[in-house]
Amino acid sequence: MKKYNYIIALLCANFLFAQCDGRYEMEIFDEVDMTTVTYSDVHNLSMDIYQPVGDDVTNRPLIILAHGGTFIFGSKNNPTVVELCETFAKRGYVTASINYRLANDIVGLFEQFTFYTNTESAYEVVLNAMMDGKAAVRYFRKDVAENGNMYGIDPDQIWAGGNSAGGGLFLHVGHVQSIDEFIAPLDDNRASIATSVFNSIGGDIEGNSGNPGYSSEISGVISLAGALHRSEYVDSNDIPSIFAHGDNDGVVPYDCNGFQNNPSYDQLCGGGALINNFQNAGIPSDLLTFPGDNHCPWDADSNKMSQVISFVSDFVYQNIDCDQNTGLEDIDFFNGDIMYEFDLLGRKVNNDSSGIIFSVYSNGKVEKKYIINK
Repeated sequence: MKKYNYIIALLCANFLFAQCDGRYEMEIFDEVDMTTVTYSDVHNLSMDIYQPVGDDVTNRPLIILAHGGTFIFGSKNNPTVVELCETFAKRGYVTASINYRLANDIVGLFEQFTFYTNTESAYEVVLNAMMDGKAAVRYFRKDVAENGNMYGIDPDQIWAGGNSAGGGLFLHVGHVQSIDEFIAPLDDNRASIATSVFNSIGGDIEGNSGNPGYSSEISGVISLAGALHRSEYVDSNDIPSIFAHGDNDGVVPYDCNGFQNNPSYDQLCGGGALINNFQNAGIPSDLLTFPGDNHCPWDADSNKMSQVISFVSDFVYQNIDCDQNTGLEDIDFFNGDIMYEFDLLGRKVNNDSSGIIFSVYSNGKVEKKYIINK
């Protein structure tokens, strides 16, 4: 039996660029490696960094995620965030799950459970957590500049987000670029309180959580039941953002309301409200609504978690710059071992198979072939 391989994907460079060379859209690695590092010596904060095992690409998009827990509890080991990190690392991204300071660290043991009832305490907790998130972003850019890019990331393609409080944390990192911007939509009393809080933690939107001198800008936000303090923070210069939210959320409002939908608490604007602001401003954005569901329904429902993963994966995939990640002109598809092969339906195939076959190599590249067996 003689086998003829007709490689059709390599004949169209533009097609491959558009498809990110087979990376990022589907799981192409079987295993991931996790490394724990301290990203803030100032506050002794750590994060877990996930990378696909056997990958030799050195300029991969990075996704940083933060756990939920109402800024009161939680850690980088949160099952939802860990699953997201592992899933996206298997698709070729570098991912990270961060710890950040919680209410107990900021306002103390006794006030941590009621901080959201007091504007000053709420600002202290959320803004300090936001500044920790900024320090995590800066950690990676510092590593690229000073340590030779140990994690193989593209510093121009850093996405961030999270679940519940973690989503809110990075919504503010991504869409509030200055103290003036944070204060602008607030009434005089809240503006005065916010100014005082900023002054108490360094008088700078970047904060003092470490890794100074590097940018904390991100390329996009992934908000899973997160919220912004004010919808007015969104403007035409903002970055792509994606939202998943239950429209009966009793913790973080789907629209604009107080925490726990209590109008006496400070306002939060969830995905149901923010999507209109983003689309009206012409910012790439999308919303996955879970009708009738409460807070973070994907945490306890694997089918809804799968919906979230597919939704987020498709959006991020459409908004990353493939040209910077594939290095197509330098690729030798045959430089590496074939890890596995599958057909158009995703079924693993053997050496006697024919038709359209996808070969996944140990270097993370995907080869598309049309095979005729004779």
